Amino acid sequence: MSALERILKQVRALTPRERRRLLDKLERSLDDVAALAKRRAKTGDTYAHSLSLAGSAHTDFTDVSSNKYTHVADAVADRSDEQ
Repeated sequence: MSALERILKQVRALTPRERRRLLDKLERSLDDVAALAKRRAKTGDTYAHSLSLAGSAHTDFTDVSSNKYTHVADAVADRSDEQ
């Protein structure tokens, strides 16, 4: 079950009043994000915000950068004996 499916399951268990409160909070949050984005666009501060978030996220997926030494070793390995 994905995270979204778990969230939807929890939301379905809420009363109509609780759902309305949740939607109101989500809409206010989106309005805040939109207003912040507009302010940053006017001041040119979008890059500084993105830079401040660098390295703060986590993922369970691996990529070349998270396993770089294995990939670098493969790239620079002496392959002269493979011919």
